[in-house]
Amino acid sequence: MLKVFAPLRLFGLIVLLFCSAQTFAQNFSPVFTETKPGSALGAGFDYGVNSSSVNVKFFNTFYRGNFIDNDLKESVFKQTKDKNRLGFDLNYGIWYVHNPDSISGKTMSWFVSLRNRQHADALFTGDLFKTYFAGNKQFAGQTAHLGETRFNYLNYRQLQLGMSFLSDKGDSKVRFGAGLSFLKGEQNLNLFLSKGDVFTAIDGEYIDIDMALEIRNSDNSNKKFFDMKGYGAALDLFLGIERQKSVIRFELSDFGFIDWNQNAQSIHNDTSLHFEGLSIDNLFQIGDSLVNSLNADSIKTDMGFITEDLSYSTPLPSMIHLGYTHKTKENLFINAGFAYRMAANYSPYIYIGTEHKFKGSFDINTRFAWGGYGTYNIGLGLSKEFGKAFKINLGTNNLEGLLITKAANGVGAYINLIGYF
Repeated sequence: MLKVFAPLRLFGLIVLLFCSAQTFAQNFSPVFTETKPGSALGAGFDYGVNSSSVNVKFFNTFYRGNFIDNDLKESVFKQTKDKNRLGFDLNYGIWYVHNPDSISGKTMSWFVSLRNRQHADALFTGDLFKTYFAGNKQFAGQTAHLGETRFNYLNYRQLQLGMSFLSDKGDSKVRFGAGLSFLKGEQNLNLFLSKGDVFTAIDGEYIDIDMALEIRNSDNSNKKFFDMKGYGAALDLFLGIERQKSVIRFELSDFGFIDWNQNAQSIHNDTSLHFEGLSIDNLFQIGDSLVNSLNADSIKTDMGFITEDLSYSTPLPSMIHLGYTHKTKENLFINAGFAYRMAANYSPYIYIGTEHKFKGSFDINTRFAWGGYGTYNIGLGLSKEFGKAFKINLGTNNLEGLLITKAANGVGAYINLIGYF
């Protein structure tokens, strides 16, 4: 009799079992910062992926389904720490702003926007990453610590209505704005591995697992566009103070939640397991009974998972953003700021940069930042106005990811098209 014990991909397998059915550009919202008198219609797209340890080359190889060689794995293994972060954002939509001409130094503007939002973030241990991509043989005689791992995925559509008020007193301008959003939830997945200790015997004869895992998953049965899987609301607030040579802006965005309907599920367990592998009499005669015993449902049952239907709420990855701009010369500005996302496994994001205005309504801005989901970030943006009717903004907050894919941990881009009438 031959005892077969494959390298452990256990926790990676768990994630894949439940997920297989399945950039944030840190800039102020244009619905608050677009201040030209008249009407403006814009369309925007941005995406970004960043990590504190996983490099861009690994991202690209994994996403395309290409072979990940040992050299590429090792380049990430060397960077992993006890706690590692990863984040992804994809946003696109349209918006409209109407700014009336000033009357007695005071104006009231209004806006509407429609967007599709996708967000994912993770906090994971280095041991989990190494176990999933290289097996548990490396931990023979040791305990791999996979716990305190979190993963969130959220996809929703957003209809936003709002107003802003401008007070112009000559030497200073103050703008306050607020927006209220109705949210249509499309999909959500929350995973929290609060405890995950895996001990591998030095001779590979057995594994001891001590784990506590909860997975919450939104309703996946409704596939039609107008089916309501979840609904929610969000609040945006903006305050801008502009003086002769300086501007201070504060924005709170996406402060809200989504309630998921009663067809959502919770799958959870808290158990200890002793696993000694599978016994196979003949490698060349593996019967259907063995294959069928390895399906997702049987694995969940054997590991003590309990599945129940429930409705639950998910907080949005809301952001606080504080920025300061100082005019040093006629066409040169210095920008600095701080941003933080709540309920999103995010670290404080700090940046400093420049904006240079050239003749012909052409601007170049640069940025050096630290934090967020990654480490260092280099940004480059271009802006061009075509007469008084059209403007384009494009750029990246992760220029390094386009140039040095094996050394950089983030990549992304954004583009905004604005028409005036």
